Amino acid sequence: MLKQLITWHRRIALFCFIPFVIWALSGLLHPAMSHFAKAPFIQSSPVKINKSDLKNYIALQVALTQREIAQFSHASLVEYNGSLFYQVMEQSLNHLDVHYLPLSESQLNLTDIEYAQYLAKRWSKQNIVDAQLITQFSAAYPEINRVLPVYRIQLDTGNHLYIDTLAKRITAHNTPLRDTLSYWFKQLHTWQFAGDRHSPWRIVPMLMISIALLVMATLGLIAYSVLWPRIKSNQQSIRSFHRGTGLILSFCLLGFSSSSTHILIDKFFVQAFRTLQPNNQIATLDINHDPVQALLSAQGDNFQLVNINGQIVSQIVSFEKRAMHFSYWDTQQTTYDNSSFVQSILLEQLEVSGPLNHSEKVDKFGPTYGFINKRLPVQQLSFEHSPEVLYSVELHTGYIAAVNDRWQTARSWHFGYLHKYHFLNPLGKGLRDSIITAICLGLVLVALTGTYMYFSKRLRQRRAKLQRNLKNNELLENN
Repeated sequence: MLKQLITWHRRIALFCFIPFVIWALSGLLHPAMSHFAKAPFIQSSPVKINKSDLKNYIALQVALTQREIAQFSHASLVEYNGSLFYQVMEQSLNHLDVHYLPLSESQLNLTDIEYAQYLAKRWSKQNIVDAQLITQFSAAYPEINRVLPVYRIQLDTGNHLYIDTLAKRITAHNTPLRDTLSYWFKQLHTWQFAGDRHSPWRIVPMLMISIALLVMATLGLIAYSVLWPRIKSNQQSIRSFHRGTGLILSFCLLGFSSSSTHILIDKFFVQAFRTLQPNNQIATLDINHDPVQALLSAQGDNFQLVNINGQIVSQIVSFEKRAMHFSYWDTQQTTYDNSSFVQSILLEQLEVSGPLNHSEKVDKFGPTYGFINKRLPVQQLSFEHSPEVLYSVELHTGYIAAVNDRWQTARSWHFGYLHKYHFLNPLGKGLRDSIITAICLGLVLVALTGTYMYFSKRLRQRRAKLQRNLKNNELLENN
C-alpha cells in the first residue's frame, strides 16, 4: 500500500513539475512588487467646496436644462482652478458621459480628462505627460483594482497614476517596473494568456494541476509520515533532504493548493453585481429642491444627488479628518439614512429587500470587508431572511462593492490565511513576505531534488540493465 502511495506521489509530482515550479517562482513576483517596485505614496485630499464661493450661482436644474440633459445618474460639485462646476454623469445604455456645468456665467469649458489631469497634478505635484481613459481591466491595471472607468495619467517620473473622477480618488499608482512585474505575474501565475478571467480554457487546466498538487502533497505526507521512523537518518544526503524538508513543507503546499483550488472553483460563478452601473436615474424635471441650498443648510463639504425609492434627495458629505459622514436633505433634513439609501439600491439592482438583520457603516478595511474590495466607505447590510449574506454598498457612488455569503467568506479566509499568510501580519509585512519567499524557494528545491532523484534512479537502473545484458551476452558467447 505504501509503495503504491509513493509511486503515485512520484507520478503526479512529475506531471506537475513544470507548472508547479513556474507557479512557485512567479508567486515571488507579488512580494517583489510590494517591496522593490512600490511607487511613492500619494495622498488624495478630499474635494471640499468653499461655501463662501456659493453666493451667486446657477441652480442645478437650470444648468441641466440649458445643456439639454433630461436624465442623469450622479451630480456633485467640483473645483477646478478656482472655478466651481456641477459634475454630472449621464448614462445611456452602457455609455457614460461626464459633463461639467459651470456654476457661474463662466466661458471656461472643462472635460472629464482635463479634470482627471488636474487632480493628478494637484495630488502628485508633478507634471502630466499623457492621459488615457481606461474602460477595461488589463495586466497593467488588473481586476483587483475593482474601479472602472478610470484615467491612466503618466507622470513625468514615468509612473502611472489611475484617477477615478466620479469618486475623486486615486485607485492605483504604478512604477514601470511594477507594470512589468504585474504583466509577468498575470501571465505566469494566473495564466492570463489562456483566456479571460472566467474562461474554462483558463480555469480547467489550472484547476486540474491544483487538485493534482493537493493529491500529491497528501500522498507524500501520508507515505513519508508512516515511513519516517524507517527513513530518518543522521547522514545528510539529497534523499534525506528531500524527504525531511518535503515532509515539513507539504503542509504549506496543502494550504497553497487547496486555497488556489477554492479560488478557481469560485471563478466558475461570475459575480454579476460587479458589472452593474449604479441605477440612480434622476430626471431633471423631478428635482424638487436646490442641492446647493441643502449643502449650505447642512454645513457640509459637498453633495451627491441620489434617488431613494423615487424621492430625489441631496446626500450631504462631511469630512472629519479623512472619514466621510453622510446626511440626507431636500429643503430640510429628511428621515432617510445610509441604510435606507442602500436598501433602495439593493432593491433596484438586485431585487433584494426585507427586514434588516444588520446594518453598519464601514470606514476601514477589516475582517468583514477586506482590502481586496477597494471601495470605501461602505454600508453593510444583511436581511433577516438570509442573515448569512452580507451586502456592502459604497455610499458616495452607489456601487455594490461586495456580496459575501458563507462560501465567499470561507474563500476569503482560506485564501487570505493559507495562501497569503495574513495570520503573520502581526510580524510585519516584510517578515511575512520573507517567510513566504523562503517557503516557495524551499518547495522548488524539494521539487528539483525529487526530480533529480527520480531520473538518477532511472539512469542507474538503465545502466545496470545494460551491464546485465552485456554479462548475459558474454556468457552466451562463452558457451
